[in-house]
Amino acid sequence: MWKNIYKKGTKGTENGEILFDEEYKDACRITLERCKEYYAITCGVYGAMVHTVFSDANSCQGLYNAMKKDLQGFIDKDTSYEEELAFYEEFTSKY
Repeated sequence: MWKNIYKKGTKGTENGEILFDEEYKDACRITLERCKEYYAITCGVYGAMVHTVFSDANSCQGLYNAMKKDLQGFIDKDTSYEEELAFYEEFTSKY
């Protein structure tokens, strides 16, 4: 289950207003923030990967949800080191 870790009044890594900030199994995190001219989604797998994508208002929520789903699927799998590297490569190419 994703845990809401949003703290009111905090800024995101792109210096925007955080709208959603969630963590999954103490293993990964994803944050959606509204910036002046775009939306930013920053996610990471702790100790392994950090990735930020940019979006517009019309597609940011769908993109956020798709990224969350992919991250959750990855965390829930038992993977080898090579499979982890492949996931990071595919994820960052897809988003």
